[in-house]
Amino acid sequence: MKEGEPKRAVRWAAVIGGILIAAAIIALYTPWVRIFDLREIVVSGNHYTSAAEIRDATGIQDGVNIVRASLRQARTSLLHLPWVMDASLRRVLPHTIAIRVRERKPIAFVLDSHSERLMILGEDGVIVGYTKDEGADYVRVRGVSLSRTASGRQTVSEDVMRTLNYLRDRGLGRDIFPSIDFSDPAAITMHTADDGEVLLGPLSETKDRIDELVALLDTIDLAAYKTIDLRFGGEARLVPRKVVNR
Repeated sequence: MKEGEPKRAVRWAAVIGGILIAAAIIALYTPWVRIFDLREIVVSGNHYTSAAEIRDATGIQDGVNIVRASLRQARTSLLHLPWVMDASLRRVLPHTIAIRVRERKPIAFVLDSHSERLMILGEDGVIVGYTKDEGADYVRVRGVSLSRTASGRQTVSEDVMRTLNYLRDRGLGRDIFPSIDFSDPAAITMHTADDGEVLLGPLSETKDRIDELVALLDTIDLAAYKTIDLRFGGEARLVPRKVVNR
């Protein structure tokens, strides 16, 4: 490399940098110059929320200068969408804003005690909407109290979510226990597909009771019992189904 080449490269870098800085200043303070006008918003990561709904929620209008657009404010607006758990936005010069969202995963249906409609429960305890799809492969949850966050979201308690997530982690899904009732906090009850029931005991102790249930199911035929009572910890009380003699 010749001796003057590094200096020449530095000069060119300074010139290009100066041009970019000047263009940014012009774009910021002379909005009528359409250097960085928004022409496209690209959305990715969405499944339950439409791209159009996400674009609308940002409040960013076509033609706005993307250097001046508030991505922080747009992200805050996106986090108010029920399915959206997280979102990131970035400018792709000269004319694009890219949005990537992370949506909540549905894990259960909650029966609305007032309307009898099914509400969709997200993985973090947020109610994300309503459904008429009775056939979806999610456990039905009854007897939970809903609270509202400052943003107006409806949520279920952390204790309920810990129980539901732990059931899922231990492989006790809707195929085995299609519904679970939290109406009595002292005796959380799971129902089997053939009208049997498992009494887990207090909500605060469900993790230990679920572990006991998993171990018990390795030794018994669940369908042979009408009731399995685990409320007493370490001592399961089993009520067999009545056998009809022919």
